[in-house]
Amino acid sequence: MYPDSGPPVADLWKAPNHDNVIGMATVGSSEAVMLGGLSMKKRWQEARKVEGKGHFHPNIVFGSNAQVALEKFAR
Repeated sequence: MYPDSGPPVADLWKAPNHDNVIGMATVGSSEAVMLGGLSMKKRWQEARKVEGKGHFHPNIVFGSNAQVALEKFAR
């Protein structure tokens, strides 16, 4: 974990609170895609819970030119 890399990562993923962000290093792009996907899923679930809506079946839309790991993440 890298505390100094938090703000750029927070900007990239549009984190609502930059004060509580910790950066993470990955070896490859697939790991980065998986971590980013998990982050998106967590934020989506929290927002749906606040709205009182179902939060178990997210829908992700991506193009045919997306990184292969994104398709694996979406399964």
